[in-house]
Amino acid sequence: MMKRILVIEDTTNVRDNICEILEAEDYEVHSAENGKIGLEMASSLQPDLVLCDIMMPEMDGYEVLKEMRKNVATSTVPFIFLTAKNTRHDQRMGMELGADDYIPKPFTLEELLGAVAMRLKRSAEFIEKSEKKLTELTKNMGAPITEVISEPLKAVIGFSKMLMTEYANMEKFEMAEFTQLIYKAGMKLNTIVGKSFLYYQLEALALDGEKLATKQKESSRNIKTLAENLIAELANDLNRGNDIIVNLEDANLQLPADYFLSVLKEITENAMLFSPKRTSVRVIGGRDGDQYIITVRDEGLGMTQDQVSRIGAYQKFQEDIEGKAGVGLGLINSKKIIELFGGTFMIKSNLGIDTTVRFSFPLEK
Repeated sequence: MMKRILVIEDTTNVRDNICEILEAEDYEVHSAENGKIGLEMASSLQPDLVLCDIMMPEMDGYEVLKEMRKNVATSTVPFIFLTAKNTRHDQRMGMELGADDYIPKPFTLEELLGAVAMRLKRSAEFIEKSEKKLTELTKNMGAPITEVISEPLKAVIGFSKMLMTEYANMEKFEMAEFTQLIYKAGMKLNTIVGKSFLYYQLEALALDGEKLATKQKESSRNIKTLAENLIAELANDLNRGNDIIVNLEDANLQLPADYFLSVLKEITENAMLFSPKRTSVRVIGGRDGDQYIITVRDEGLGMTQDQVSRIGAYQKFQEDIEGKAGVGLGLINSKKIIELFGGTFMIKSNLGIDTTVRFSFPLEK
């Protein structure tokens, strides 16, 4: 398929010369004589590549690039500046706005075609990788979601139907038992929906710099109490109260409390679920420089190094000790939160022996 290139250049002979060179190489070429027209054409054409001068009337190249990056339709289009301005300051300014390359004027035919070919090749590789990842995600997403939701959904529908149709003939203890089963199934559905919602929320947050910066100013205060209460509740729910060992130094962290608790819950809960009862689960935390480091270690199933390296959305490696299947989002959500808020994340695991998860967050500034 012929690649579409948009040339935005206010000098007529330069613009015409570039268009002739590119057309001779079998590119579909469109041109604009100033930035304002070029921006409108970029939005309507959605080209595969834009070549743009910097110094132009109506709207300069920096403004064109800035506006293109704001528009979803043109935000990822490769963008090359054509310019006589070639100082480090100019290059840094362009790169900060999202430019992919610079071609200094005057340039040779080989320099122009070489830069164009390289950027189109890299763009094609990026699109191929993105499509592969999307296909993998879609494939992974469909089956686990359907499988995991199906079981509790059937339980809710089945038990509630029996209550509605048979309640007149049921004893109180039977009604209470059925109600409890419906509640458990509903809570499982709630967990699945909550993790899925958090996954897409974090993906959106990563793309919204302004909102992320606001979130990064929030704090988690007195984390010792927050963490100990959460872990005690988890241990009680999973009947692991005698197995848990907690030693946490108090501190204030530079991220929202709900995100901190989400990470701690996911990693600690995994340690309890994927290790046998009457084996230890240790949660240790303390300051180290400007970071607060938490280590969670269990004596359970463990993972291979290949499994650790493939942690991603909607990927599950095994069921827990009691056969409770998950949706495969917990660890990837935790990793994303840690990355967004300037922390570190590491897993060390020996299959069939133990797993140690070490993560950190910045201390409150």
